[in-house]
Amino acid sequence: MKLNINKEDLLEPLTKVFGVIERRQTLPILSNVYFSLDRGILKLAGTDLEVQVAVETPINCQESFKTTIPGRKLLDICRSLPDNSTVSLNFSNDEVVIRAGKGRFKLRTLSAAEYPLFDELNYIDDISIEQGVLSKTFSKTVFCMAQQDVRYYLNGLMMEVEEGTLQTVASDGHRLAFSKKPLEDESKSISQVIIPRKAAHEVLRLLEKTEGKIDINVGKNNIKFTLGDVQLNTKLIDGRFPNFKNVVPDESKHSLIIEKQSFKSALSRVSILSNEKYKGIRLDLSEQLLTINANNPEQDEAEETLTVDFNGEEMSMGFNSSYLMDALNVIESDKVRISFTDTNSSCLLEDPNDTSSRFVIMPMRI
Repeated sequence: MKLNINKEDLLEPLTKVFGVIERRQTLPILSNVYFSLDRGILKLAGTDLEVQVAVETPINCQESFKTTIPGRKLLDICRSLPDNSTVSLNFSNDEVVIRAGKGRFKLRTLSAAEYPLFDELNYIDDISIEQGVLSKTFSKTVFCMAQQDVRYYLNGLMMEVEEGTLQTVASDGHRLAFSKKPLEDESKSISQVIIPRKAAHEVLRLLEKTEGKIDINVGKNNIKFTLGDVQLNTKLIDGRFPNFKNVVPDESKHSLIIEKQSFKSALSRVSILSNEKYKGIRLDLSEQLLTINANNPEQDEAEETLTVDFNGEEMSMGFNSSYLMDALNVIESDKVRISFTDTNSSCLLEDPNDTSSRFVIMPMRI
């Protein structure tokens, strides 16, 4: 079977599905991309058994054929070809010969019958959300997800829709990010689900390249996101996310407002001399002044002082500078409000003019 296709028509869907394919696999076929032709529809899919991304693209070919092709090699070949070139794929037995211009590449294939495609499941809830809204809430929270924490429910992003509001929450036990956005359709709701870390990042990556609405279908143990011709299916993390509302303080005894960029720049410079492992810095507050301090086991020291809008009592607090920087990077305004109760309490970072997203960081001993 032979297929002629424009480079871009193959590269675009291949790029979308390749994000879920791991470099090192226990099953060789998981390094491959599922490749299917069926009466004018080209379907590509990739999976790691937990997450699957599939793309369907109409093409000018009425033949039917299925196989799997090494994903990384096919992607690298397509990327290296000149723009607007025509790619010829000639399939026979257990190999595919790829030709473009004067180039020729032969790859071994594996049977499509062995590829672990997800079954189509029954869904309990469904909703359509503007992609910009979902992208905003995901981008404000995904960076706080844990990595391989024994508290498995922290290794993902909590999402729910209730009373016409979309909420996403993530925490690694040392910090927490919360974001909410009102939705146009107030009649729909989605019970709390926990989306695995990899799937949440993959959804966000796909959202950056598309516009319009995204359809979400929720099953008992899985969730499906449909963005135009792209479908992402993932298993859900079983469990219940902790009551995050108890962690986000409603009121704080002290607060200060600071120019965000100045704070970020000072943090970046001072943290150069912080402990490389713990990234601890100390914030010393006095009237209208914030002093940022850092030191390390080699006895190096750094200090910077900034002018801030603060009139409370003098105090000192220790924090992980990387956690502060991560929160500052997703706050969009020119200023940031930092609230806290005492030297041993967590701090709350937020946009002074928009409290729909909030970031809580636990203190550390310096």
